[in-house]
Amino acid sequence: MPAVRRIDIKLAAADELNPLIAYRSALIRLAMQASGKPYTLTHCEVPMTSTSDLRYVELIKAGEVCNVFVTSAGSRLTEGLTLIPFPIYLGGGGYRVLLANPRGMKNAGSITRIEQLKNHPIGSGLDWVDTDILQTNGFEVVKGSYLNLFEMLKVGRFDYLNRSIFEATSELGRYGTEQQLGLVQDMLLIYPEDLFFYTTPGRDDIRASLLDGLQKIYRSGALATLIETHESTRNAKQYLRSHNLRIFRIKNPRLPAAERKAIETYTLKWLK
Repeated sequence: MPAVRRIDIKLAAADELNPLIAYRSALIRLAMQASGKPYTLTHCEVPMTSTSDLRYVELIKAGEVCNVFVTSAGSRLTEGLTLIPFPIYLGGGGYRVLLANPRGMKNAGSITRIEQLKNHPIGSGLDWVDTDILQTNGFEVVKGSYLNLFEMLKVGRFDYLNRSIFEATSELGRYGTEQQLGLVQDMLLIYPEDLFFYTTPGRDDIRASLLDGLQKIYRSGALATLIETHESTRNAKQYLRSHNLRIFRIKNPRLPAAERKAIETYTLKWLK
């Protein structure tokens, strides 16, 4: 019998110690083990001056240094890459909370309808899919680079900053020093969105084996267990179920058909 060819997965990730990146690696390992295919998993090694998303995309298209990339569905960064149609957070990427400055925290209690929330400017990234989603739904959005957004929130350029439930707590601890920022505990914005793996064109071996493994760990419950135990995700479901939430649902016209179908197919009961 001929030897089974090893599948070498090279994940584009700038910070391997970041818990969000660690989750992606753990998910790949769990899925590939379930697929039964021999594999290796490494992270791309590129100069720190070249670690922008656009640079990673070019590397993945060439397939020489990186061959797997993670980004939001509908992002322009996916152009030319091959989708693995499986949402890595089982739809949880579309559950958004709001970081706020003292003015925003004070006003948050009186917001009971989405039209009221739209009267308050919300911060979002320059090239984020979320920015387009918010604007399309009629929100006033103030754009900025990632790190600048926290300083802009502190000085009152906008009242709220839209963040994922997996990001907000750690970012609050990192950038919301001296009680300058807070988390609106009982408000949740939901829209169809998630992160997906995208691969180098022509790497059907990666796509097929990784998708097969992801489907298997979804059916077995191993993925739900990972989400409930991993340091980057384990508090999300508890947070969502421990608050009497004001939930505002909006549409995502930027969501491509294949990603939308995947989000509707592979789900997790995040709320009560």
